[in-house]
Amino acid sequence: MKACAPGKLILSGEHSAVYGAPAIALAVNRYIRCHSTFTSTHDLTLRLPEFNWQVQLSWSDLRYLNDHLNQRFQQFEQGLIGAGDILEAPHQLALYALAQCLPETDPDTGLALEIHSELPLGSGMGSSAALSAAVTRLAQHLFATPLNTYDMFQRVRYCERLCHGRGGLIDAATVSYGGMVQVEAGQVAQLPVQLGDHWYYIHTGAPAVGTGECVDNVRRHWGDTGIWQDFSALTEQLRATIVAGTDPRQLIQANHRLLSDIGVVPRPVQHFIQQLENLGGAAKVSGAGAVSGDSGGALIAYLPDIDLAGVCQQAGYRYMAIEEDKQGARLED
Repeated sequence: MKACAPGKLILSGEHSAVYGAPAIALAVNRYIRCHSTFTSTHDLTLRLPEFNWQVQLSWSDLRYLNDHLNQRFQQFEQGLIGAGDILEAPHQLALYALAQCLPETDPDTGLALEIHSELPLGSGMGSSAALSAAVTRLAQHLFATPLNTYDMFQRVRYCERLCHGRGGLIDAATVSYGGMVQVEAGQVAQLPVQLGDHWYYIHTGAPAVGTGECVDNVRRHWGDTGIWQDFSALTEQLRATIVAGTDPRQLIQANHRLLSDIGVVPRPVQHFIQQLENLGGAAKVSGAGAVSGDSGGALIAYLPDIDLAGVCQQAGYRYMAIEEDKQGARLED
């Protein structure tokens, strides 16, 4: 059996969504894919070839790991460990998502699970949410009653709390539902519009710090300020602009200024975005960004009539045109 889940890119509202402001994101056609085969070994084998990871454990070991990670989350809540220390290895998230789908008694068969990712870690493309969603969509069909999309979204949020210290709405909603999604004050709405042409994803490199650390840093310095009203207004204007199919550059540039103000756009990334603006484009961080180091993860950019290849080659950045995924996490043939 096979399953996949798309990556995501936040168009507007990163950080401000934590404070109840709206956020808009798009599911994109880059995926995490899972393939499972039942075996006669009565244990679990997990392989992630791109990261050269392989682990083999019994079903009882998997249940123990589930309890262990729940305890580590409690330690985070007590302030004993940081958000980035809850998981002791990235592949533990896949195992945790699988453990949530196990029946009360151990399966009477073994399972070989192989996971392939087109989403680089720390890329701002929601790799942890997509991993949780793909494994959950597969495992629920193997071991449990299939979840509807809303329950799937809530399950992904629950698993993702191990990555960031809290289960974010926007990543979990986008990879679960697919298409363009808006979240606000805990509510999820699908937006029946298309992004249009001239939008690009640019990868500036993995940030030096994780999402949880960025969110906590911003909260300490900006949590009680009125800047989130400015973010909220820009997000609403961008949504209206996308629906109308009009030029979003001025709004993207203003959003970038706000993200720079709260300290999540590293200086080299700011210089790169200025280059794009000088050429007539617009770009902003998509995701948590970074509060230290030179890399900011993902950018989204609106770039009509610009030779992006040359600019990105000079900076050492990768890029691709943004293409939408409309279906979200799903089984595959």
